[in-house]
Amino acid sequence: MLWYKGWLETRSRFLTCLIVVTGFCAVFIHYTQGYLRPEWRVDFHRLMLVAHQYLVIIWIISVVLLGMGGLVREKANGSSSLTLSLPVSRAHLLGVRVAIGVLEAITLGVVPWGAIFLVSFASGMPIQFQQARFYALLLVSGGLVYFAMAVLVSSLLEGEYTAPAVAFGLVFLTMILFDLWLRDLNLWRFVSGDFYLDRNTYLLSGPFPWKGTVACLAVAALMLIASVKVLEEREF
Repeated sequence: MLWYKGWLETRSRFLTCLIVVTGFCAVFIHYTQGYLRPEWRVDFHRLMLVAHQYLVIIWIISVVLLGMGGLVREKANGSSSLTLSLPVSRAHLLGVRVAIGVLEAITLGVVPWGAIFLVSFASGMPIQFQQARFYALLLVSGGLVYFAMAVLVSSLLEGEYTAPAVAFGLVFLTMILFDLWLRDLNLWRFVSGDFYLDRNTYLLSGPFPWKGTVACLAVAALMLIASVKVLEEREF
């Protein structure tokens, strides 16, 4: 029941975001490839980078929206009493919500890159599967920090527009501040592949950054644990 309830709460946002981001990536690659020749490999690889950067922007917006909602929003709408009357803990409620959100976030990262791969293959200029996988893993593993941040913000703040506004503000604020003083730790550059890009070939190079991935997942987990603590202590 909880899983179905969580799906009903997010399905419109998820399906809308999935259609938008997948459609944009497919159309963008199909249209821009028409200006390239098969021998222009560097330009083609640069095109993949640009497509990924657009995808990062839309994906982050999407997962922040998916992270909104939950008990605090229900409290603002006056419907939290029904959810809290269910024979489950608040941690369980949040856990189901997070699990659904993570699955949706992964889908939003994998499906668009699958579309890019298929469109490029159909046009006779296929991207390397390893490159598509590298990009998608960077986006999903690092980007889950943004989803967790959205969940934490939505656990702290009420209001239909306040929580999303604060969450989006934090995304851009951290991007700017880290780029100024802690560039090597800038999450935006991590998920966009900027740290691993060969400027001569425009291919992602080197081994996959598993340490960075684990660090991002650890930060996301800490934010989600904080969200649970906030909900358990909050009065409804």
